[in-house]
Amino acid sequence: MSTSAVSPRSILAGIRNFFFAEETPYGLALTRMFLPSIALIPMIRRLPRVRELFSTDGAPQQLFELFGEGRPLPELPPVFAMALYGIMIFALLSAVFGFRTRLAFLIGTPLYVYFNLLDCVSTMTKYSVIASHILLILTVSNCGAVWSVDAILRRWKEGDAAAIPPKFPVWPARLIQMLFCFVYFGAAITKIQTAAFFSGEQMRYWMFSNWNYPNPVGELMAMWTPLLLASGYITVVWEITFPFLAWRPLGRFFALGVGLAFHFMTFVTLGLYVFPMLCTSSYSSFLMEKDIVAIRNAIRRWNLPAIAIGAPRFAIARMIQARPAAVPLTMVWATMALFAAVAANEIDRLADPYGLRANNGPLPLKPIPRDAALAMINSNAPLREKDKFFSFDIGSMFLGGQLANRSSEFEFGDMIVAQCNINPPHEDMWLECVIEDDANRVIDVSGQFVTRDKLFANFSYATGNKLVPGKYWMVLKSSGKEVSRRPFTLTGDPESLPTMGELMTN
Repeated sequence: MSTSAVSPRSILAGIRNFFFAEETPYGLALTRMFLPSIALIPMIRRLPRVRELFSTDGAPQQLFELFGEGRPLPELPPVFAMALYGIMIFALLSAVFGFRTRLAFLIGTPLYVYFNLLDCVSTMTKYSVIASHILLILTVSNCGAVWSVDAILRRWKEGDAAAIPPKFPVWPARLIQMLFCFVYFGAAITKIQTAAFFSGEQMRYWMFSNWNYPNPVGELMAMWTPLLLASGYITVVWEITFPFLAWRPLGRFFALGVGLAFHFMTFVTLGLYVFPMLCTSSYSSFLMEKDIVAIRNAIRRWNLPAIAIGAPRFAIARMIQARPAAVPLTMVWATMALFAAVAANEIDRLADPYGLRANNGPLPLKPIPRDAALAMINSNAPLREKDKFFSFDIGSMFLGGQLANRSSEFEFGDMIVAQCNINPPHEDMWLECVIEDDANRVIDVSGQFVTRDKLFANFSYATGNKLVPGKYWMVLKSSGKEVSRRPFTLTGDPESLPTMGELMTN
């Protein structure tokens, strides 16, 4: 049997084809339409608060200050800040529809990055970092060559010569794909080093919180420990394998399908809205020309009204086409950008967050009550012992170190497991688990140290040792104080347990 070695020339040819094979940028066009639209959702919501967040009248907190690098970015007066903010929104919207696409990204992307860096407290987030990178890649790509106002105007001008969609190297799409591969793989490496993620504790606390938006589904699922454990392992396996499946013929759709399901679950269980929509919208960059052809054939086969999707682009193109022939498209774009700057300042004037144009002048600052101010400056109020604990439950089964079931009735001879979950952060603690009968008499006491890096503690009891059928209480104590108690009933016949055989001695 003969084997042939792969030559370095063939390897280089494969890499060259991977980055520079020419295709029509349909996937990038979809990313151009979806991603800026979603990235603008939080930015448009901040429009009435630009004066407070991004101008010299407010209190901008630049990202560089967190790293001790000062404030290198210029902070502008409200009029100029509002004007640039309006231009940013118009530029990104213009990129969505593909009108002067390259110019729109060249102006909108730096402004988007600038305003995010200017407010690291609320505007700069994980999804805005990802959006900034993708917007930069779209800026240097040819994403406006198809499905855009520019493409429609060029077709009307050139006629049949522009009927065939142009082809370009696929490296911008590859860069976006590689970005997500690195993001997911890096997230998996971080999770692997976090024991609380695999125990389900980290996910449970997040599901119960409303740090982002309300997530009632997550609050229900948080108590299903087996589901949390399975979800944690599935997530890590998917994130690790994503870079190895993303470019395989079948593996690509499997990886993207699991990704859609993963981000949908973060939407309904963790209260994340913008982040999952932004990530899934970028999945369109994984669609190659042959995928779009297959989708188009399916749309024609099912007679779906796909023409309505492009109606806004054609309407905008008709309005622009109606301009005087002597007026260049760039001047039209600049005029609309100027109008957006004026409109943004008018919105700021109408919002008037400081009451500058009110009858009584600027709104006065409200003094903080002395007790509240002292508590904010230096609060040494001791934490109640019971507030250090998240939950205390009893059951009979472990799964991945966590209590897998909750029960209040046990058969004689069963193993009873008591588990307490502790809120982080906490100090080193001495915990006791006490069994009391229905007359509050202590039957058994067990204790253990819980160091500050632990989030839960387990206590196990064999019911055949000291207990007889009856009603009992499982009591959790910390620092000698009762924190919580759970009732349970022990049933069965002690005589039914198998007896130990005689010991053999020499």
